[in-house]
Amino acid sequence: MMKIPERTLIYDRDISGHHLDYLQFLVEYLKKMPETVRSQFVFVLHEGAKARFGKDEKYVQFRYIPEKQLEAFMALTSVLRRASAEMNYLTGLVNEYKANRIIFMHIDAFQYEVGRGAIRRLGVKLSGLLFLPFRKDYEDGSTFKAKVRRDLRGLRKGLQINWMLRNPNLEKIFFLNDKQGVKEYNRRFGQRFDFLPDPIEVGQMAEKSVEILKNEYGVEAARRVFLIYGHLSARKNVPHILEGLKQIPTEERQKMCFLICGEPEKGYENTLFTAIHEAEKNYPEIQFLKHFRFFDPHSTNEVFKIVDVVLVPYINFYSSSNILGLAAKYSKPLIASNLGVMEGLVTHYKLGVTVPPHRPEAIGEAMHRYLHLNQIDIDGKPYLQDHSAEVFCQKLLF
Repeated sequence: MMKIPERTLIYDRDISGHHLDYLQFLVEYLKKMPETVRSQFVFVLHEGAKARFGKDEKYVQFRYIPEKQLEAFMALTSVLRRASAEMNYLTGLVNEYKANRIIFMHIDAFQYEVGRGAIRRLGVKLSGLLFLPFRKDYEDGSTFKAKVRRDLRGLRKGLQINWMLRNPNLEKIFFLNDKQGVKEYNRRFGQRFDFLPDPIEVGQMAEKSVEILKNEYGVEAARRVFLIYGHLSARKNVPHILEGLKQIPTEERQKMCFLICGEPEKGYENTLFTAIHEAEKNYPEIQFLKHFRFFDPHSTNEVFKIVDVVLVPYINFYSSSNILGLAAKYSKPLIASNLGVMEGLVTHYKLGVTVPPHRPEAIGEAMHRYLHLNQIDIDGKPYLQDHSAEVFCQKLLF
């Protein structure tokens, strides 16, 4: 007989990128649970999540943060003040729902709050996903200035962790896909860190044929498709990727299609659009296709079915990305950054090649190599087996 869990609030104010996907895994998992278990969980989410979860409300409890409240949070430009306002809001809900536990789907901004005396006295158990843990060997230390910057960042991050861990009710901090990082942190800070596999939904596949989908997305049949996908921010390294096209001879470029799919980050549109416009002007022989919108799981599966190569040479990003799982699911090769967790996973599971993200010529050479290969063989099965949604949900919820 399954033990009834404590009353738990699952908190996520963000609905960009992968946030909704992770929440979807948890919702689907809980829907299969007995009512006595399901009813113990309340999802506290951005009002915009209602569009995705409206149909699940008869199984699982949702509490949507009203527009006015969201605006009040966002009006606070300081990360610390915003986290404090969110924590006050959550404290109110803890009392309202008589909750014993909060799971933060993104605990990074709440590190100061978690360690505060008032929150420790609240007596509520806490856990969450830390997306950006500091790992010295992933940071740039190539110049004296970079080394100093790295050391200062390490010091600051270490203080944040120590402060957060003052709270004896903080049970688990999860790192996605980074077993080595978990080991390192447990050794350094004590046994409160745990590994969480970045989950991938293997059930849902795109049904339409590649031909039909290529037609729908406007891809010319004979071209090899290179994908840039997701929340389009500076991290995606689009200017360097496009600069890498210089490395490819003109006649080879005629075989290329660039598919750019996702929502541009507010404030980054200008840089992004300028880089793309410049590339379109310089390389008229390449087909550039832009779909600037939110991609739900259905569209995401369609896109990964039709592409040939997935571009993830992220810059200043050392953790994992769920794009790895999507590429593995459709056995599509990655051109990834040679830094951080992704480098380890791409190499270990033989999911593609890794390149220094700061060097456009290296990215260009990798694209050129994939243009030449007739048959690109990637076996994503081992990765998928190790990253099931089941394990993700089980560890996080119970």
